[in-house]
Amino acid sequence: MKLRPFLFGSTFVLLAALTISAQQSATVLAALEFQKPKNGMVKQYEEGRKQKAAWHKQQNDSQALYVWETLTGDATGTYIVGRLNQHWADLDKPSIPEQSDIDEYNKVVGAYVESVVTRYYALMPKVSNPGQSTPTDKFAEIVTFHVKYGKGPEFQSALQRVTEGAQKTKWPVEYIWYALASGGDAGTYVLVIPHKTWGEFEDKPDTKPFREMMKDAFGESQADSIIDWINESVASESTDIIQFRSDLSYLPVK
Repeated sequence: MKLRPFLFGSTFVLLAALTISAQQSATVLAALEFQKPKNGMVKQYEEGRKQKAAWHKQQNDSQALYVWETLTGDATGTYIVGRLNQHWADLDKPSIPEQSDIDEYNKVVGAYVESVVTRYYALMPKVSNPGQSTPTDKFAEIVTFHVKYGKGPEFQSALQRVTEGAQKTKWPVEYIWYALASGGDAGTYVLVIPHKTWGEFEDKPDTKPFREMMKDAFGESQADSIIDWINESVASESTDIIQFRSDLSYLPVK
């Protein structure tokens, strides 16, 4: 799939702004660790993660611990481990005592890990349309954008107009936007496009392409102007596909 045509010419699914306060009063976080197993130790790493999931069950952990595997891109083979729907204050009172969690990780997982990078992403609910998607959908397409310095306001304004257009035309595409809050380059935005099957990666003939949707919403001239704002704001983008690993995750029984 060609991602830029997908984004700007076929199926646009929107992005998170860095100004979190403009979107919501209490920031909702995805607290994630990007764990790269040591060469030749993927099997041991996965067995350790299964043990860690079982330990969370024994502790009656009230919060889910999700694990995804990166299937494509420069981070292929890296596992993404973390919790969703967190607030900053939740980090002061974790569902499992922090030291106990660290000790268990070091015991069953840590020896097989080459590197760990921690990042916090802020959910942008007002420019997202999750629909019926869930974090446990089999696949997700991850599109990471780096916005040029000083271009944040134009980029965010364009996103708001795209949101208006999608709502006005009842565009059925499902998507979730996050902004990087800490752990990397400022001006980083992440688009999550959920997929239940590989077949869903195909463009859908019954869904209008992004540009056509925008023309329906605003007319050709305004639509082109909004798309130009986006193109001129973005310095670079990268894409990955991740797969949810239910066998390595912990999902508390509700």
